[in-house]
Amino acid sequence: MSIVYTDGASSKNGKQGACAGVGVYFGAGDSRNISESLAGPQQTNQRAELTAILRAIEVVLSSSKDGKKLVICTDSMYSINCLNVWHYGWAKYKWQSKLGKNVENQDLIKCILCLTKDYPGSVQYIHVRGHAGIYGNEQADRLAVQGANTVRIIEH
Repeated sequence: MSIVYTDGASSKNGKQGACAGVGVYFGAGDSRNISESLAGPQQTNQRAELTAILRAIEVVLSSSKDGKKLVICTDSMYSINCLNVWHYGWAKYKWQSKLGKNVENQDLIKCILCLTKDYPGSVQYIHVRGHAGIYGNEQADRLAVQGANTVRIIEH
């Protein structure tokens, strides 16, 4: 079984000039740990949280094909609900919300769902309380904040 902690961070979340970052923590000194700025123009905490999960799965898939259970610990109930509950209804209604609007972050959600479908083992999401002294979560948060503070080059 592989256990990984993921987190996203966004300074000025939802406002002009927001900068988001992604943190993935496999363990102390693990070369697979990730701290990076969030790509793209939508710099939100929710996109950063989902991207961290996506990056964790990508890394595990590229480094091991043994089919071990992958446990992703996150403090984002939004992400867990997107990936475990809400996507069924969204898919049924062509990725439209009850109000008839396109589901936000569906590009990331669909990508994660595809990767988990192709994953040779099972993927489980576990909710952990943020900022509650859980070491792995604190380290993922530190990496995400560090990523958000990284200078981004914006393509025009």
